This record gives sequence, C-alpha cells and structure tokens, in this order.
Amino acid sequence: MTQAIRSILIVGGGTAGWLAATYLQRTLCGDPAAPVSIRLVESPEVPTIGVGEATVPTLAATLHALGIPEPLLFARTEATLKNGVRFIGWRQGGDAASDRFDHPFDVPMMHEGYSSLVHWLNLTQRGLLRAPMGDCCSVQTALMEGLRSPKLMDSAGYLAPVPYGYHIDAGLLADLLRETAVARGVIHTPGTVSAVHTGPEGISGLILADGRPLQADLYVDCTGFAGLLIDRALGVPWLSYADHLLCDRAVACPVAHEDEAPALRPYTTATAEAAGWRWEIDLQSRRGTGYVYASAHCSDDEAVATLLRSHGSRTRLADPRLLRMRIGHRARVWEKNCLSLGLASGFIEPLESTGIYLIEHALMQFVDYLPGAGNNSRRQATYNRLIGDLYDELRDFIVMHYVLSQRRDTPFWREATDAARISPALADLLALWQEKVPQATDINRRMSLFSANNYFYILAGMHQLPLAGAAQGAHIAPDRSDAALRQVAAVRRAALMQSPTMADYARKQRGAAAHAPAGALRSAPAGA
Repeated sequence: MTQAIRSILIVGGGTAGWLAATYLQRTLCGDPAAPVSIRLVESPEVPTIGVGEATVPTLAATLHALGIPEPLLFARTEATLKNGVRFIGWRQGGDAASDRFDHPFDVPMMHEGYSSLVHWLNLTQRGLLRAPMGDCCSVQTALMEGLRSPKLMDSAGYLAPVPYGYHIDAGLLADLLRETAVARGVIHTPGTVSAVHTGPEGISGLILADGRPLQADLYVDCTGFAGLLIDRALGVPWLSYADHLLCDRAVACPVAHEDEAPALRPYTTATAEAAGWRWEIDLQSRRGTGYVYASAHCSDDEAVATLLRSHGSRTRLADPRLLRMRIGHRARVWEKNCLSLGLASGFIEPLESTGIYLIEHALMQFVDYLPGAGNNSRRQATYNRLIGDLYDELRDFIVMHYVLSQRRDTPFWREATDAARISPALADLLALWQEKVPQATDINRRMSLFSANNYFYILAGMHQLPLAGAAQGAHIAPDRSDAALRQVAAVRRAALMQSPTMADYARKQRGAAAHAPAGALRSAPAGA
C-alpha cells in the first residue's frame, strides 16, 4: 500500500468478519475530518464455521474496549464464564477420578518472595505433599470444583478478582457484533463475490454476482479456509503444521442439559479419546460437545459414534456436524493491501481455545502497524514475522500437551507422542524445564499468550517436574512452604464463600440486560 487508508472492504462475516468490522470502526473512525468507510460483504450462501465456543481472558478486554455492555453478552449469546480447562485422561488414559488436572487462568499466589508453585514443588519433592499443584496454588481451581463464577455478584462489567474467559455461542456473538457494527456506521452488503481483480498493489477490486463492482484501499479476507483473497487471488502459500499436530477433523453436536435448572460448569472439559479428544462446554440453555480427531486414525462414522456415546441419555438438539480443519497459517497473513483474519489466516487445534484470540491479536497488532502513505514494506514484514512467531508458539504449546503424555495405548497416541513432533524451540524448553521451574525469561517471544505459569500447570498435571526440584527449595524450610500453601487454602475457602454459582450469576446478568438503556450499542463513542 502506498496511501493512507480511507476505505476498507471486509469479505466474509462470522466472528472474524464482524469482530474486524466492529474493531476497525472503533479504532479508525474517531475523526470526522478524516472519515474511513468500512463495508462488509457477506454471502448468504456460505455457512459460518465454529469449531469451539470457548475463549481465553483477552476477549473481555476487547469487548469492553468495543463498548458492548457485558450483561448484553449474557442475554444475547448464551454466555457463561470460564475459569480454565479441565483435562481428563491425558496423562495415562484414566477416568476423571484417577487421571485429571486443571489449567486455570489465575497466576499462582506469591508468599515471602516465592511463587506458591515453588512452595508446592518444595513439599512435593520432599515427599511431604501429594495434592495436585492446581489444588494448592490456584484460587480458580476451587471455583471450578465448586461450580462458582469467577466474578462476584457486584463485580463491575468486565472486571473480576481473577481472569476469566467465556463460553459463548459463536454464531450469536457474530450477530451481536453485526448489530453493533451496523449501528455505528459499518455498511453491510449481502452478496456473493464472483470475481476478484488484482494489480501491482494487490487486490484492485471485486465484482459481486449481481454485477456490482466494489473497491477499497484495504481488503480484509475473512472467507475461512477458502481464502478467497489471500489464497485464490494473491496466492500466498499455506504453512502446514501437519507434521506436529495430527488432528484434522471435528464433529460437533449440542445437547440439552440434564436438568431444567442446571448447575452450569464454569470450565471447559477436554477428555482424551482413542484418536483425539472431546470437549464439553456449558452454555446457559445447552451443552456444546464435540470430538476433535485425526482422520488417519478414526473414520468420520467412528468419530460420530464416539461423540454420541458420550451423550448418554441427554437429548441431542441438532444433528452432528462434521468439520474439516486445516492446521497451520499463511506464510504472510498481510500481503500487499490484503489482511487475512480468522481461518483465512490460520488455525491452531482448539484445545486451548485460541481461535478468537488470534483474531483479536491480529487486529490489535495491525492497528499498531497500520499502513500509511509511502513505503510500508518494513512494517508489513515485521507484522508478518510477529504473527508467524505467535502461531509457532501456540503450536508448540498444544504439541506439549501430547508429547508429555504417557499414553501409548492406541496408534494415535503412539504417533502423537513421538518426539519427532517436537520443534527445536520446544525441545530446548522441555530440556531446560527438566532442570528448573519455568520462568518468563525462558520463553523467548515478544508476544506470548501463555506465560511460564501456564506451561507449568501442564507440566505439573502431566507429572513432568524438574528432576532436581526447584533449586530455591534447598533454601526454603518446609514449614515456610507449608505456611504459604495454608495461606492459599484460606483464600480458596474465602473465594468459595463469596462467589455465586455460575447459574445464579448468569441469571443476574440476563436480568440486568433487560434494564439496559435503549441504543446502548449505537451510543458508544467511536475511537479507542
């Protein structure tokens, strides 16, 4: 691009398209003297793809910045809150009683200058403690077990004592974002793109099926794995992660809750299966379920049968839906005057709910690297490198879940745990963490979603601890570590007493939305 942006054309709707429309309107349309026109073209013939309905905590800050009242999110999107992920059967293939660990969002508490994970490791490797790390170092695992909301009844919108994500109906979220964007001036053009023209600067224009031509300074490709602009028109290659991650299919199916007034679970469940893993997510009126699997080790029919068996007597609310996944990313997610987002940009297996986060992060970084008049090649190259690094990091984090497993009971698990799946960067980290506790400085990334604590929750859950323990432990008396963990236990008890159930909190938020002022979405000011 050689000129400042005055018009943007987004191709494709869904969560990626409408989040882009709302975010770019919010950040780029704050000066009436320098207006930016934003249009979204959405084909009614293309269905929205949504593999998962869970998020990480970043979405709360994004929606807050977009000026969407949080009670409205509960009322319009079936939202519940998420404290983290519960993994079942990942270590040895056991059941929830024998083989379970949690990955919460909160950071282990500090005591006398040391993280509680150091105190836990000190006692564990002295043989003085057998309890899991999550039960000793995290407040949110207590909330998970007690079916408690991470927010208090009087917590302000998008604020809470601990970080939280959402369980959400992605289609309803797209509807809410569309309503918000259109109310604030984004032009919604239903139509199917029949032709894409290119030139020296990238995309030079589009033609709709009814003959209408459309042009813009910036084009945003949100057309899913099809990559209508970034792939078919501009030919940017795809970098596959198939050598690292085996799962390439998913089947999803919603089911009814067992009770009319269900006790909603404020966490995502990921249960290991013979050829992949199953998710369960509680929304207000239903439970989202699915099976992510490797087609080389499981047929579609077998996957559907496995998922349906897991439902037991619960009523299915729709037919199972098969989805093909393409794991990897574009070699360049921003090419000339075209930015790709969502599945058009890349996709990581949804084990840690990173799909919407990747859209959020790409938009946030794009605004920082926003092209202007003149040569933008250096900022574009830097942006592409940063996004590529992030994909690699997320890939390695997911790979770690597999390669640390002790399972070898099926062909899938024997292949998924093969050391050949490990990148050199991850191999170096795992070798280092055999000698020491993970720290932020170990992870050589400019932008990291998952901190050293997140890595350690997985390492501890898989019983992959530093062989010599924490070096600091030799200098910490056991009674000091015991006092530290007793302090954490007291905070956990207090949190359980103060926090409402997830079901009660969701009902309160729906009630609050009924009293929201009319035009709340339209009245939010432009500009970030």
